[in-house]
Amino acid sequence: MASSITTNFKYNAGMPELPEVETVRIQLRHKLKRNQISGVEVFHAKTVAHDETFEDRLVGKIINDIDRVGKLMIISFVGEDDLFLLAHLKMTGQFLFQADGEVSGGGHSMTEGDTELPGRHTRLAIYFTDRSTLYFNDMRIFGYVKIATAGEVAVARAGFGPEPIDPDFDSEWFALKLRKRRTPIKAALLDQKFVAGLGNIYVDEALYRAGVRPTRRADKLTKREAMALAKASGDVMKESITVGGTTFQHFVDTGGSNGNFTDYLRVFGKQGTACTVCGSAIEKIRCAGRGTHYCPTCQK
Repeated sequence: MASSITTNFKYNAGMPELPEVETVRIQLRHKLKRNQISGVEVFHAKTVAHDETFEDRLVGKIINDIDRVGKLMIISFVGEDDLFLLAHLKMTGQFLFQADGEVSGGGHSMTEGDTELPGRHTRLAIYFTDRSTLYFNDMRIFGYVKIATAGEVAVARAGFGPEPIDPDFDSEWFALKLRKRRTPIKAALLDQKFVAGLGNIYVDEALYRAGVRPTRRADKLTKREAMALAKASGDVMKESITVGGTTFQHFVDTGGSNGNFTDYLRVFGKQGTACTVCGSAIEKIRCAGRGTHYCPTCQK
């Protein structure tokens, strides 16, 4: 089978972060909008929340749009006000789209075998009337694609804080809320109920740009530091989305393009190398339960 995915895949242990999920969402939206579902095949019941009605409820439905909050994708259907799909890649989820003899995919980095569909990690297949197919692969089966009502979608949305990439993100609110949090600033930024979308990579990069050490207590940041951090958080994710996400061992988006924000990382994964600003060695510690990278000189 011809494939639009590069053949030099390697396994990646990291989960997709918001810029990667946003890249997948944009690509899938372009490929799936107005496509009609002709069939559904569930290969693992856990992926669809053991919903025995999953197949019957989706056949004949037409994709209206694909939205996102945090790393959760929300698929809506034409003429359906109370039927949605919630999709989350979690650690090892992948969406692969097959059409006209080619396969493209996005999510967790892929191996060559992932383009042989359906494969041993394929958990769901959605077939469309134009003969294209959307596959959901998930090695560890933590991800899901499940049917939801409008009420359930509202509850899911309510579980996320505002996103720093939102043009209306309120930096003043952000600074005020930080003054009430007594956890390390890294832990605060990883809390999706506080601000949505920042994962381990982008938290480290944003803190570096703002000159704030990850271990600083959130309530000890000055307003100026908090405002700088709000801007840095949005900037680093928007820049990553622009270039397709962060590539670790060949992340591929659903258009078959490699994300390449790795080239722009300044601290994440750079431990032992010189800071490009001051020359100090980048350090790696454990903070908020995560491997954490920072410059001991530039970050106060």
